[in-house]
Amino acid sequence: MLSVLGIMASTTALIIVLSVFNGMQDLVVGNFNRFNPPLKIEAKEGKLFSISDSHFSLSDIENTQGVKAVEQVLYDLVLIHYNDKQTLITLYGVSDNYFKLSGLSEMILDVKYDFQSQTGIFFGTGVAGFLNVELHRFDIAKLYYPKRHKRNLLNPLEAFQTCYAPPLGVFASYTPYDDNCAFVPIDLAKTLFNCETEISFLAVYLDDNTSMQKVHKKITQMLGEGFTVKNQMQQEPLMFKTIKAENLIVFLILGFILFIATFNIIGILGMLIFEKKQDISILHTLGAPKTLVKRVFLMLGTMIGIIGGFLGMCIGLICCLLQQHFGIITLGNNDSSYLLMAYPVAMNMKDFVTVFTLIIVISIITSSLSLRGLKNNYLMNKY
Repeated sequence: MLSVLGIMASTTALIIVLSVFNGMQDLVVGNFNRFNPPLKIEAKEGKLFSISDSHFSLSDIENTQGVKAVEQVLYDLVLIHYNDKQTLITLYGVSDNYFKLSGLSEMILDVKYDFQSQTGIFFGTGVAGFLNVELHRFDIAKLYYPKRHKRNLLNPLEAFQTCYAPPLGVFASYTPYDDNCAFVPIDLAKTLFNCETEISFLAVYLDDNTSMQKVHKKITQMLGEGFTVKNQMQQEPLMFKTIKAENLIVFLILGFILFIATFNIIGILGMLIFEKKQDISILHTLGAPKTLVKRVFLMLGTMIGIIGGFLGMCIGLICCLLQQHFGIITLGNNDSSYLLMAYPVAMNMKDFVTVFTLIIVISIITSSLSLRGLKNNYLMNKY
């Protein structure tokens, strides 16, 4: 029972920690993916490209099976001056439908005018806080961008294209994008960047229950070698690699703790063999081969691991369900303004299968080690 309890506790901890980690991962990835479309089409060379100069058209991509919509996006670094403060931001020029397709419309905290009703700028919370943006005032944001084809060393101000945009609203994605991003209508961005037909990338949105891999493959074949088609993981390679590495490290650390807990089986089997010396001798006298005696203890050690692991997974499942529905373990008190009031939990069947397989393998290994360390004549000693 002590061995079963030890394995059960380790398994419960492993399931709970992995599930909480999955919940945090889904939260971070979900927020980032609101900025990253399911598929992103960029030119392999250069920051901008023109669809009119390409061998494909927007209708070709839109008519691809599974594609819901295709949006043109133009972005670059600009200098913004507002309320006697200035900073560099990444300015995105998007269409009216982009807010709905990307989910940005759900992240708006404060709004003065709708994006479709007036030409203006939407700030991230970090940028809005730094610039002290107040929507009820009539201050206008000034946007500066270097002219692409003109340089005037005598008058540096003439080297910049200038546009004006009133603040329309503030959004919060709870990602690093809030600190350096803003959105304006694409027509304003084209005027500021002096790009009549050129764009930065195409955002491809898919229908529900559509295989992203199939659409990704079709569009890649359609565009040829001059363009790259990136899915959401490829758009944020560093973030996804870091998440996978952290997940692996957590699993290895907790798996090692489980491995140490399972080593109790060695001591349990050793004491059990010592207590059953006379029974072993009787079985041997009745003709039981040495392999049968070893198989009995091997099965016993494996059963200890399986029972402890199964109970641990059941307890871990119950704890995760309780946390999911009732939020028992909170991140702060009820008066706190947190993005999440309780630890997020996301259970994955893959984790349960991996943990249970790991328990069975470790139990078999430790049981085999405990039997191999015993001398044959000790097992087969006759009394």
